[in-house]
Amino acid sequence: MSAPVANDVVSFKDRATADQAKPHNDLLVIEMTIQDIDVSRVLVDTGCTANIIYKSTLERMDIDLCAVTDRPSPIFGLSGKATMSLGSIDLVVKAGSITKITEFLVIDRPTSYNAIVGTPWLNSMRAIPSIFHLCLKFPTPCVVETIQGNRRMSQVCFAAKLKRKNLGIETSHKKKRKLTLDENAPERDSEVFWQSQRAEALEWKREPTCEPVNSICLDESSPERCVEIGANLR
Repeated sequence: MSAPVANDVVSFKDRATADQAKPHNDLLVIEMTIQDIDVSRVLVDTGCTANIIYKSTLERMDIDLCAVTDRPSPIFGLSGKATMSLGSIDLVVKAGSITKITEFLVIDRPTSYNAIVGTPWLNSMRAIPSIFHLCLKFPTPCVVETIQGNRRMSQVCFAAKLKRKNLGIETSHKKKRKLTLDENAPERDSEVFWQSQRAEALEWKREPTCEPVNSICLDESSPERCVEIGANLR
């Protein structure tokens, strides 16, 4: 059994992280060339079983969306919620000196990233990412090539994602509060109605039960023979 040649060995050295501030928990965000266009903010995600590119990214790249195959399929996140893709598209991806035709699922939703490369692309490249070293390495016929992650861009993407998440939570709370108020509206309207009814009843009780009484004498010779007349006289 022959020993592996040097260009088959992928290794990481701790001194490669000497210039990085510690501790760091940044995601691995790299730049790739897709369809001869340098695309930044590409997330390397070993937990994703598909390569993903966003509709907004394709539009900025002036790629005709007619190239997207009309085969929608669900994508499930860690939360278990499904996101439907618009279909898939084959794009030419160049990483270092290696060029491959890669299938991407197309997603139409807000995002901090332009694309995500998951296990299909990583396996086809025989690539090994290291979050600790913030880089991606893969063997080629000549050498082991390295794509360094962009820590600043990773932080920018994370901050944008966090801001959008907080905005979504705030909006959700406002909608929930509005919905709660709307649900209580009939109850409040009923309460106001009965308060109004009670007020009118009390007001009616405070009113005189009869009009002013007029006394009319029937016989002037007998002043005691008088009657009292009134519309509400009881």
